[in-house]
Amino acid sequence: MRKKVRRRHEAYVRAQSVCAEHTQLFDATPGGQKVRAALGAHVAEVDRLLALQERSIEDRRAATEQCRQSRRALRAAARAVVAVGRIVDLDAVMGTMRLPGGASDDELLAYSRGLLERVSAHADSFVADGLPPGLLTRLGDDIAAFAAARGEQAASRQRFSAASEAILETLDKGGKTVDVLEAIVLNAQDAPPEILARLRTARRVGPRVSAATKATPSTGAEKAA
Repeated sequence: MRKKVRRRHEAYVRAQSVCAEHTQLFDATPGGQKVRAALGAHVAEVDRLLALQERSIEDRRAATEQCRQSRRALRAAARAVVAVGRIVDLDAVMGTMRLPGGASDDELLAYSRGLLERVSAHADSFVADGLPPGLLTRLGDDIAAFAAARGEQAASRQRFSAASEAILETLDKGGKTVDVLEAIVLNAQDAPPEILARLRTARRVGPRVSAATKATPSTGAEKAA
């Protein structure tokens, strides 16, 4: 899909270049000038949206890495809290606490928030029995970082999808604009025929077929294959 989008975009970039070489023809009327400018605006907008997609991909990768680090930190902190809880003299508080098994991200986040809330009121007792000072503060920071990273993952996906829709809409507008530019050439008096040929070649989407490939006949074996 992205390859096809880029090929369409490249086609309109080429068409824009052809028009830029023949501004006297296209800018001879206010309407022609407006249409040529519109094609340039469509090309620039797709450039911007493609760059936005690339940034969204990088943002999602960074958020995914932050999730991985936060996940590890939350599990390490939970192990420390539960280990100390087994010896701290607060059976009513810690008697039912367990480390989560194969928890999902949502479950791990909910568990960590519940753990922090449950233990914070007894922080001094936990520290007195070996919990590293500041661990609960770091646990709170890790919870916030994990939640923010998961939010950024979702937001970056949404930005990418929204850009994809906008790109397709803009490419469709670009195609219609090139149609009008072709019509201008067709109806212009004394317009060199090569301009129309170049414009149509430029807007063609897809890989080019070389003359050698076209001239090479297929053998019977190749046809059967």
